[in-house]
Amino acid sequence: MKIGIIAGIGHFPLLIAQQNKNAFVLCIDDHSYSQNFKNKSSNVSLLNPDMWIEILKNENVTHIVFAGKINRPKMINEHLNENAKALISQISILGDNSAINVIEKFFKKFGFEILPIESVVNNCFFSKGFYLEKNISTKFMEYIKKSTNLGVNLLNVLSKYDFGQSVVVSADLVYAIEGPEGTNSMVDRAGLLSSNNINLNDYGPVLIKIPKVNQNKAIDLPVIGIETVKKCLKLGFSSIVVSSDGTLIIDYNEVIKYIKQKQFCIYSI
Repeated sequence: MKIGIIAGIGHFPLLIAQQNKNAFVLCIDDHSYSQNFKNKSSNVSLLNPDMWIEILKNENVTHIVFAGKINRPKMINEHLNENAKALISQISILGDNSAINVIEKFFKKFGFEILPIESVVNNCFFSKGFYLEKNISTKFMEYIKKSTNLGVNLLNVLSKYDFGQSVVVSADLVYAIEGPEGTNSMVDRAGLLSSNNINLNDYGPVLIKIPKVNQNKAIDLPVIGIETVKKCLKLGFSSIVVSSDGTLIIDYNEVIKYIKQKQFCIYSI
């Protein structure tokens, strides 16, 4: 088995490459850069899927892992070949999960197997429970559970529209639903709204980030990293809720150390 990492934006592709030193890294132009990896790697245009396949085949890659966000093309270049036009035109009109399923079928058509992230990286999920439970009052736990119930139910309803992996809530109040702007921008927006809605019975907003119902977990899982945790704390959030088998925790050890130091709560369901 030869692993190929399709590398998008962020630190996560680097982390996976460090733990899989024999893996080949295919860096998507303007998303990741081959000089940042110690592994054998190559850059390729997002708009040239035929070249993706050619490079991966030449490197004898048999199994693929997707890591890091890859932005959709903003426009279809008239100079693209027919295969590229067909693929990009198809995914441009679909929701995220439907588009991901199309991409998975594309790679499988050429004989590649798609590996789930957890098969190639250590310590990427929080097991179920409160972190750090011994420092959390019963009243605070009930607040988080109530907020979680609202947020999870909302996200499950939105799943049928192939929309949203994250919401910010507070008990019975919805502050924000994630759109194309991404989690951090949504957190900024919710932080501003919550600061104008001070409630003495409110511990602070709760960020909930979990997979959609029937989400393709082999390719696209929601991610929480240290920067998101720091941003939430800075903006007065009380906690973050994640899925015990569906929300990737990058910077795992750093996140654990930070929430211990700052007495911040993460609840894994």
